[in-house]
Amino acid sequence: MPLNHYEDEDEKDSGSKGARKDFDCPECNANNPLEDALADGQELLCNYCGSEFLVKGSDDGRFKFKEL
Repeated sequence: MPLNHYEDEDEKDSGSKGARKDFDCPECNANNPLEDALADGQELLCNYCGSEFLVKGSDDGRFKFKEL
């Protein structure tokens, strides 16, 4: 796995859980609620530590976060 490339742990066993409206920061593990569902190409900001991430969606419905 490349440096600064993370997989959202909550998505590993979720199957077709529906639209995710939160994410756990890969840097500080804080849960961040979102107004809109996660989407491929979305940029996120952790409200706690200030880290920024680019969301990458996969065909199986999982999300990965790449630090910007």
